[in-house]
Order: sequence, then C-alpha cells, then structure tokens
Amino acid sequence: MSKFIKIGKERVPVSKEIYKEYYKMRRRERYMEEDIKVGRIDIDPETGEPTFIPSKEDSIERLMELGADFVDEQPTIEDILCDKATLLILQEALKELNREEQELIQALYHKNLTVREVAKQENTSHVTVIKRRDKILAKLRKFFT
Repeated sequence: MSKFIKIGKERVPVSKEIYKEYYKMRRRERYMEEDIKVGRIDIDPETGEPTFIPSKEDSIERLMELGADFVDEQPTIEDILCDKATLLILQEALKELNREEQELIQALYHKNLTVREVAKQENTSHVTVIKRRDKILAKLRKFFT
C-alpha cells in the first residue's frame, strides 16, 4: 500500500520506506532547528561588543519535561483515513481498465519492471510503453478529481 507525504499543498504517493525516512528527517530537522542545545553570539551594532546568548535548551531531560517527544512521528487518523479512501478509489479505478492496461500497471508498479524491460517483453519501443502508461495514468487521475 502506498503512503503519502505532503509537499506544499499536494499529496505525493511514496513507498513505505521513503515515508518512514521522510518523517525521520522531518523530526531530525525540527530537533536541529528548535530543540537542540545551541548558543550564539550577537554583536552590538553600535559598540561592536560581542554578547554570548546561551542555548534555549540545556538537556534532553528538560526537553522531555517540557513535553518534547522523540519518538518517530506516527501518521494521524486523518492520514490513515485518506490513505484508505485513496486506496479504495484506486481499486475501483483499476477495475475500469482493460486487461492490457491492467497488465501494464502490474508490470510497472507491482513487479517494478522498467519501461524498457516491459518494452523488450512486448517487443515494442519504450516510447510506445511510455505513451500507453501516460494514457492509463491520465485515465486513473480522472477518478481523483
């Protein structure tokens, strides 16, 4: 089953592995930007005097007391429901494809064959396979609009 990540306002389907890594990366990014112990030096524009400003956080214990959570982020119920609804729509859309179209989708997205591998099996050009794939995907997209 595909997972989705939000990029801007768009939901993009990704594999489970990419989904997991994306949320780990997002959590690490948040930690680096908001939680980590970091001090900085500010320079007074008038006098040129440096002033050390201590970090805003001083320990993992303090962060946890403040309610920070360091567990991988779990998808919300809304994410799960959206994924399930999308899957149901996709299953219905796939039923509308003819046998050849279904076989191409199976080869490319379930068997993870490349366009060139499919073209070789079908004794056709990869451009032909790309055109067929794009036509099928356009047909499927109509179910999501």
